[in-house]
Amino acid sequence: MSGAAAFSSCARPLNILCCSTRQWNAGDEWILLGIRRLFRLAFPHVPFNWILYDRSPDCFTSPWESPERRSGLLANSFQPERALHGIDLIVAGGTPEWIGPHFESLMMLPDAASKPWFFLGIDHIHPEFSPTAQEVQILSRAFITARGRLAFDALKTIGLVVPILPCPSLFASPWEHPVRAINSVGVVIQNDCILNQCVSTELKRQTLTLVQDLAARFQTRIICNYIDEFMELLRLPTDVAIHYSYDSADYFKLVAQCDLIVTTRLHSALLANSLVKPAIVVNRDPRVLSAIDPCPYIFAADPKDVLKQLNVMDAGTIGRNLFNWKRNIEQHYIALIMERLQRHGLYQLSDTK
Repeated sequence: MSGAAAFSSCARPLNILCCSTRQWNAGDEWILLGIRRLFRLAFPHVPFNWILYDRSPDCFTSPWESPERRSGLLANSFQPERALHGIDLIVAGGTPEWIGPHFESLMMLPDAASKPWFFLGIDHIHPEFSPTAQEVQILSRAFITARGRLAFDALKTIGLVVPILPCPSLFASPWEHPVRAINSVGVVIQNDCILNQCVSTELKRQTLTLVQDLAARFQTRIICNYIDEFMELLRLPTDVAIHYSYDSADYFKLVAQCDLIVTTRLHSALLANSLVKPAIVVNRDPRVLSAIDPCPYIFAADPKDVLKQLNVMDAGTIGRNLFNWKRNIEQHYIALIMERLQRHGLYQLSDTK
């Protein structure tokens, strides 16, 4: 295994605690799948034990406000009650959820600051950034990449300058299906009245109008990430097919059947790029715009301008360039991950002689 990095044959698996959610947001699960894929690409012969720290709001008594977790949780996930015994590495990524109440119960454990932390492709959406002393201690030792200027600027206020790289969900898909021509379009629409992950009523209306305009020229389908959106859209009079699944892995096939994704959701655009498909984001939220800035094949447009953009889009050239760009980002991530794991002494170089 010349030139490869791996554990010695008698080494135990590396225990990685991943901060994510289950059955809450498909985007969170794509982020984690992308992180796991990067680790497998970097270390194809290394055994990993993937352990979940579930930061879903349903795990907390007062979501987004208090670190107090609900008592008696029976889910198959790590509960931060005593210590991080046996955990080799803690990983969070691809989201603004990497600090604050949902992480406090984990970051305040007595041995948390002594563990290696990776924050990969993180974001920041709050107007102020005031981490605690414990959080600063962890962040100062951590390996961090930001997915946009919002997190980059926030971390800079505490003296940390980090590389900007796309969200790890760019690597979520287990296969690629590069675009060659645009004949079919998938449209991802959000709800305007749920507690979390909603858009304005006007943006939803404009996106639904766009669906009909697209359907007059392309094979068009609606893709829903949340059950609330799916159940609402089922009541609408439309001939356009509507797709949904509780299983985040099913969306790889759904997106692969489209040549381009138009979306109000950030991570649906990133999933399209993961499959080597371009995406158009019609959501002007600053958090979304910050995260797509490092991604040259996710385009921003108002819903009324999408058809004009499609008229001038050279799909074949975009597909080739997107493929090469994704490979370059992948290699950059892998090199950084390998270097940081080596720095922490978490793997050994194989004997090449």
